[in-house]
Amino acid sequence: MFTRDEFLSKMHVEELDELLFRGEPLDMGLPRVFGGQVLGQALNAAVRTVEAERKPHSLHGYFLRPGDINRPIIYEVDPIRDGRSFATRRVVGKQRGQAIFNASISFHKAEEGLDHQIDLPDSIALPEDVLPDVEHFAELAKTIPDLTIDKLHKSSLVFDASIMEVRTPELLKNLIPGKYKPQYGFWFKFNDGIGDDPIIHRTLLAFISDKALMSVGMMPHNIDFKKHRLIGASLDHAMWFHSEIRVNQWIYYHIDSPRAARARDFGRGSFYTQSGELIASTAQEGLIRIVERD
Repeated sequence: MFTRDEFLSKMHVEELDELLFRGEPLDMGLPRVFGGQVLGQALNAAVRTVEAERKPHSLHGYFLRPGDINRPIIYEVDPIRDGRSFATRRVVGKQRGQAIFNASISFHKAEEGLDHQIDLPDSIALPEDVLPDVEHFAELAKTIPDLTIDKLHKSSLVFDASIMEVRTPELLKNLIPGKYKPQYGFWFKFNDGIGDDPIIHRTLLAFISDKALMSVGMMPHNIDFKKHRLIGASLDHAMWFHSEIRVNQWIYYHIDSPRAARARDFGRGSFYTQSGELIASTAQEGLIRIVERD
């Protein structure tokens, strides 16, 4: 696992030249680069090429190839348009000269206008009423012998408390296969050590937006990994930023999967502050192939 300083330094990409950046992969125990890291690094690069008064309001990205965790990612930013209110950037992430990620990111100068939202369901437990995931897991393991700490690490990204704390009300749904409603969520809060730079706060929200989106699509299907093998990959990912982002305060990521078909799952998510404000939304389609083991 990496330290907080290493995490922050790798999420804030290095500027090599005008419109050209380099990002170093994080070793998260995965066979390829975590998609959320690519999202965050691409956004981090694009934000630094526009005026500070223009804030990102939408991101649409496509994962084209698996990212190699042993090689840096080069991000090329194309300044497609700078208008009076909006600006658009195209970002391509490359390894070995081939594109592994492509995104279009739009920026908007703040304006006054209509304001409404769909509220967070009242049934969601507050963070103070939920144990941190590691402690929650230890309590569940007392009565469920099959649970091992290795299963927690394989089914859910686990971070050191110096980086981020995660509290998941329905943690069991992501640990034990069953036929569950395709709805899930977790509270998270990054450590205050991340600082106050708004670029970093948006970067880290993009990073965490890829956590659990695909797994919700498997929850209704009681998949037995002793009999089946999973081939999965994120295909595309979209984000919309509605308000100011402060990821060192409690945020609930509410996720559901309204449809899965033809080996593809569609997931969507909403980020709510503890006071109930909807600050960002996500949508993603992922490839999920379930095949019989030999």
